[in-house]
Amino acid sequence: MQRTQHLDALRQVVLRLESASPDATPVSLPFGVQEIDRHFPGSGLTGGALHEVIAASHGDRTAAFGFAVALAVQARAVRHGPVALIAARRCFADFGEPYGHGLHRLGLDVGQLVLVETRLDQDALWAMEESLRPEVGAAVVAGAVEGDLDLTMSRRLNLAAAGSGAPLILLRPPATMGTSAATTRWRVASAPAVRDRFGSFACCRWNAALERCRNGRPGHWLLEWNHVAHRFGLAEILADRAPAAGAGQDSRRLAG
Repeated sequence: MQRTQHLDALRQVVLRLESASPDATPVSLPFGVQEIDRHFPGSGLTGGALHEVIAASHGDRTAAFGFAVALAVQARAVRHGPVALIAARRCFADFGEPYGHGLHRLGLDVGQLVLVETRLDQDALWAMEESLRPEVGAAVVAGAVEGDLDLTMSRRLNLAAAGSGAPLILLRPPATMGTSAATTRWRVASAPAVRDRFGSFACCRWNAALERCRNGRPGHWLLEWNHVAHRFGLAEILADRAPAAGAGQDSRRLAG
């Protein structure tokens, strides 16, 4: 027990050193699943940091969007304030606009949602940076861009998140290239949704690969989302397998 406490204290020191505000107390955003949380340097995703979510293929983009929304719901369970959802207009060109009832089913209070749609990626990135100012008081910022992101811009976003303590969950296209300052990078593919005894959708699932985790280690899981408790569950551990792009269509319908 004492050894565990010392390790947790060291992890908090590391998180402070990586923060733009070293005196601020970092907030971890736990998944609530021990098998996943132990892959992070703290007890969950680092608050006040940039986290990337990338679709495994073009057809998995709605599933990746649903996963990003679920992360935002988890973050808001720990932090108070509105949720800012910011995206360039062309991000929704192929799959339609965010749907209020779908967001509500995932657990996002649309009454606390600030939706910003911009014409260009540059405008969306600027709006994300502005939304991460401490005086805004956002609980979490979720964003989406269609183009690539250079290292300088990703560093600016990471520093902005660290300065406010709010996590930034950035949805990026499958063809993402280059180096990024993101603390974590997730690659998400759809998986067949769980059905109830009547054949209706019970909960959606994702093949989620944690490809990068600063001071942590990667992993790969089949995750499902509890639409009543609004939390992740581990459906099955997938070892040493790449996400199956387009593994199913059900979760795309449910999360889009």
